[in-house]
Formats: sequence, structure tokens, C-alpha cells
Amino acid sequence: FSRPWKNGGGTTRDIIVVPPGASLEDFDWRLSLAQVDRDGPFSRFAGVDRTLVLLSGAMTLHEQGQSFDLVRGEPFVFAGERAIEATLGGAGSTLDLNIMTRRTCAQHEVNAGPFTKRGSVKTGRCVIVVFSLQRGLTVDGETLDVHDVAVVRNQEVVLETPTKRREMLLISIADFRPNV
Repeated sequence: FSRPWKNGGGTTRDIIVVPPGASLEDFDWRLSLAQVDRDGPFSRFAGVDRTLVLLSGAMTLHEQGQSFDLVRGEPFVFAGERAIEATLGGAGSTLDLNIMTRRTCAQHEVNAGPFTKRGSVKTGRCVIVVFSLQRGLTVDGETLDVHDVAVVRNQEVVLETPTKRREMLLISIADFRPNV
């Protein structure tokens, strides 16, 4: 399900929203894919920590005289209150992964590697989301396609790829209110 942004600059598609069905005003944490179609300001989210990972295209973020050129696959972490403007480069639209956690409910960390060809992940008290950046990544024998996710809770899973380099993101989410 894809919906337009409030400012009309692109669209967003929810991957995971906790609690299920929560709106942009009352989620605990969320992952989404966003297509950015034009230059403009980022929506502000008070009390929310954000990580943006550029998946395709070119984007530069601007804030108070500073500029940050995003690099494909590398997390950019920022507070949702910040007044950030984006400019697109190259041939138009970009696609990015957006991870947001409300500070009173959860916190997150995004690990972009490097990883080995085969390894395992054990969750412990966190939820781990495996986000595939390439075809052929397997999680406990289940093959993921590009931009597929696997949610891992209370278990250990084996991650494998047919190449020597695993292109994925490991997103760790500590949910302070998991039973609410």
C-alpha cells in the first residue's frame, strides 16, 4: 500500500508498523520505503529517531549551512525534529529505506556490514529485521528478493548468500513496550 506524502514530494510504503495499524502520529516504530520525486523539506517528527538508507538515485541533505551527500547502502542517522531539506541529483527520483523509532517506546540501530558469506544472528531481547539489498540472500533457507525483509524474534537464524559479500542491512530494534 503506497500513499502520498503530506508535502506531495513523493510516496511512502509501510513495511512494518508497530503497533499494527498505527498512524504517523502514534507508532512506536516503523520501517518504510520512500520514493522521493522532487527537492523539498523532510517531514518533521518530534520525539522520533530516524535512519535513512539510500537505495537508488542520488540525494543530498541540507541543514543550517551543512550538506550531507548520501551514499547508497550507508545509514544516515538523525533526530526527527531537525529541519532537513533534500535535493535530488542525477536522473530524478530516489528510493530509500526509512527506519523510525519513537524515543519513549523503542530505539534502533542499523548495521550495514561488512558481512561474510555465511553467518548467524541471534536476537536476544531485540527484534532483528534483515533487509535484503540483493537477490539470493537466504534466512534459514528462505530466499529473499531485493528489498524483502525477514523479521527475527527470540531465535537464532543462519544467513547465507551465493556471493562472497552479503549485501543486507541488519536492523536491531529494542522495543521498550513489546506487550502493549
